[in-house]
Amino acid sequence: MDAGLAAVLGAAVGTVGTIATGWTSRSLTKIQMRVESLRARREPRRSSYETFSSAAIALRDHLEPWITFGRHLERPNPSGADTWDGVVYVSRDSFKEGYAPRAVELADEVSRYGRHVILDGPVELEPFVTKVVDLSGSLGSLFRIMQSLNRFADEEGRSTMAYNTSELPDKLKQLDQGVREFLLQASAALDRDLDTRPSARRSPRAA
Repeated sequence: MDAGLAAVLGAAVGTVGTIATGWTSRSLTKIQMRVESLRARREPRRSSYETFSSAAIALRDHLEPWITFGRHLERPNPSGADTWDGVVYVSRDSFKEGYAPRAVELADEVSRYGRHVILDGPVELEPFVTKVVDLSGSLGSLFRIMQSLNRFADEEGRSTMAYNTSELPDKLKQLDQGVREFLLQASAALDRDLDTRPSARRSPRAA
């Protein structure tokens, strides 16, 4: 081979190698930047989703013993009719100190953290968040009413109220289901990254 031709070919091969190396480096940098951008979007949302679901589970765990067992202790004439209408007569003395305020506090936390999730998005999560928030508020309504009545109770706190608890067990199960549904949708939302799709990166030019 002519020495001059060999030199030219060698230079060409070196140039191609340099170009390929540069292209590979830029591609890896873009991929890394994309991964970092995705992580930056995912982490705050993931934290928001986890905080919201944890608050709902905490409320569920707080209320479950009383809904499952405790309310039966407050039923009138337990040895009477075969069917129980679910009505109980409760007062502040029916619960240990701090139980009712904690139930209200937990329900309020579910509502507050639910708003955070809605703000963080995506919008598709809103119905699942609303379901959990509504159920949490309904489950905590007894204790919110009790707090309101206690403000008008006499000095000894002798305020007693009748409350229909028959729907509470079903609502507790619905809350469990609602949290599971939310977590499934939240997981799917974290896995979606529309910005990485080619169609999302096209310029919206009119035909």
